[in-house]
Amino acid sequence: MIKIFGIRHHGPGSARALNKAFREWEPDCIIIEGPVDAENIIHHVADEGLVPPVAILAYNPKNTAQASYFPFAKFSPEWNAIKYGLKNDVPVRFMDLPQGIHFGLDEQAEQEKQISLETPEKETNPEGKSIIHDPIGYAAKIAGYPDGERWWEITFEQQEGHAETFEAVQELMTALREGSGKTESPRTLLREAHMRKIIRKAEKEGFEKIAVVCGAWHGPVLGNPKDFKTTEDNKLLRGLKKVRIKATWVPWSYDRLAVSSGYGAGVISPAWYDMLFGNRKNVSIRWMTKAARLFRNEDLDASSAHVIDAVRLSETLASLRGLSVPGMNELYEAALTQFCGGYESPMELIERKLIIGDIMGKVSENIPVIPLQSDLEKQIKSARLTKFRNSLEPEERSLDLRQDSQLAASRLLHRMNILGIKWGKVKESKRRFYGRTQGDFKEHWKLRWRPDFAIRIIEAGMWGNTVESAASLFLRTEAADATELAKVTRLISLAIKGNLPDTMDDLMRAFQAASAVSNDIPGLMEAVPELIEALKYANTRQADLGALEKQLNEIIPRICIGLPGACSSLNEEASAKMFSLISGTDYQISLLENPSFNTAWVSALSKVSENETINGLIRGGALRLLYDKKSITPEEARQGMSQALSIGNDHADAAYWLSGFLHGSGLILIHDPALWNVLDHWVNTIDVEALKKVLPVIRRTFSKFPNPEKESMMALAKQGKRKEAEALEISVSSELWNESAAEKVMPTLRLLLGLG
Repeated sequence: MIKIFGIRHHGPGSARALNKAFREWEPDCIIIEGPVDAENIIHHVADEGLVPPVAILAYNPKNTAQASYFPFAKFSPEWNAIKYGLKNDVPVRFMDLPQGIHFGLDEQAEQEKQISLETPEKETNPEGKSIIHDPIGYAAKIAGYPDGERWWEITFEQQEGHAETFEAVQELMTALREGSGKTESPRTLLREAHMRKIIRKAEKEGFEKIAVVCGAWHGPVLGNPKDFKTTEDNKLLRGLKKVRIKATWVPWSYDRLAVSSGYGAGVISPAWYDMLFGNRKNVSIRWMTKAARLFRNEDLDASSAHVIDAVRLSETLASLRGLSVPGMNELYEAALTQFCGGYESPMELIERKLIIGDIMGKVSENIPVIPLQSDLEKQIKSARLTKFRNSLEPEERSLDLRQDSQLAASRLLHRMNILGIKWGKVKESKRRFYGRTQGDFKEHWKLRWRPDFAIRIIEAGMWGNTVESAASLFLRTEAADATELAKVTRLISLAIKGNLPDTMDDLMRAFQAASAVSNDIPGLMEAVPELIEALKYANTRQADLGALEKQLNEIIPRICIGLPGACSSLNEEASAKMFSLISGTDYQISLLENPSFNTAWVSALSKVSENETINGLIRGGALRLLYDKKSITPEEARQGMSQALSIGNDHADAAYWLSGFLHGSGLILIHDPALWNVLDHWVNTIDVEALKKVLPVIRRTFSKFPNPEKESMMALAKQGKRKEAEALEISVSSELWNESAAEKVMPTLRLLLGLG
């Protein structure tokens, strides 16, 4: 005898009804909608270490782009059917079309440039299109509900669950399929033919009570396989290309089980379904209590009185709507009213925690995995990152590279990024110096583990059996194909951060080859920051970078020689980019504290500042860098500014020169009356029309200064021309002076100045 149990995937009511039906009927064979080539891992469900939500990962080991996930939650009917069978020694089988055939069909469709095997045929009944697209939604519309999820939840999932439910579902789906007047898609017909084939096989083996657990839509064509000719089914299935696959269990999460993640069979509220399945009695009280606890953890007002009133309101809403228990909508509306006063924003916490949920499953160590995954789990444990691995919420972790365990964690995260397993992202340091990040001995990471990393780990497994060996081989392979110096430099930086010394010989050969033929000065300048950062913190990362230092000794002189030519005849956009590169390179060279580098660089900047064919932005910026380094005298700076702002020069070029010279800080104008007077004279002598044209550039320049600087400049502008010998006396607004704050810093100032 065959009994069809048509279920809603991940439906708690369906799962409760199924458990009750199995206890009453006691099947001797259970056949479940699932790929038959993953059947060999069903027995792992009996392992207590396999904790849902989990998923079967079926993939093509020769092409990991072909991969499919089959998720299960503890409230999934299929999961409960498997648990029942294993607990009671009842054979459990999958019956769906092998995933290897799906992959083969996908390859065939790609080769034949077909759009999709899922393309539907023309409808013979216009109403049938609505039914076949969303049969549950169609039934919900007839029943007066806005969507199928809401109707199904109220009609089935919120109910206690009765074995007779499946007969009603079978009747409904039969009527819907007959009413559609439409032939199924070719892929669906193949799947259903294969399901009937497996059911017939079970019948031949002599099983007397065969329980078939499937999506409700398929039920009408599976209950009596004799209604379909075996020869016709075999004809459909004959000659199909099949790819050999592998299958394993991987952790899953409720946010990936939710329909909002894009999962076709997902549900709106996994966390709510979890509570509904666990204990239907007093579910509204338990839900509201958890909601109140979440609000209190966020320092929001949520008292016992709020909980009582919210429960009463949800139950009243349920009664008015004819529901046996409050549903998700009623609970949400009651919480919104009682806890949040009608404001939606605090409810985001509730949606994340109590509607979708932040639960992630676990996979037992007894379940076989590829060697790389085994090594990765050991490395995660050794680096003390396990709690971040088990968290679905974004987590922040600061690593002190001077501590061995935290240095190991940094290396692991960098190696994973090399392999495309983007668990962590380094946050930019908050320490800044004239717009440039200052390095230190710490890394600040933002970590977020994703369930679909499982397939990324499998893909990375082709590179090696350990994280270190895989990352090393990947970098060496990338280096062999790299011709751009910037790319090779990035690879070197990754190798240093990931502590992969075995790759350095190959990377340095690639670096030498790329740099030897490169005449691209901007490209060389882009490579410098990564190289100098690596050298600066080599000791921290315990790396030997002698060969890299040798290459840097060749690159910087080349940059210095070629810089003036590379800056000539650039448009405004290219000049802005070049100015940024010059500023960054200047900072990096200063970190090395190498006298010969400094001398060559100062010479290059001098030539740039004097070359009239170079855009004013770059010339002005170069002169300012020389001034800050004290490589030129204040008098030379005044002469340079006076020349650049001469009335006969192009006004636009003069404005850009001023922007470059004042980049980073305008204090130089405040402290040097001569420079201020040069600027004042230029503004006074330029005609109004020309001033209007250059005003946007000037405005952008001065808008970037801190407010105290702008206040001081305003005070100077009101005074008019300044005497060069006068002491700097700038009236300061009383709003900027705080007597009590000044008193707090005075003792420190006295100590620093040696005033006792």
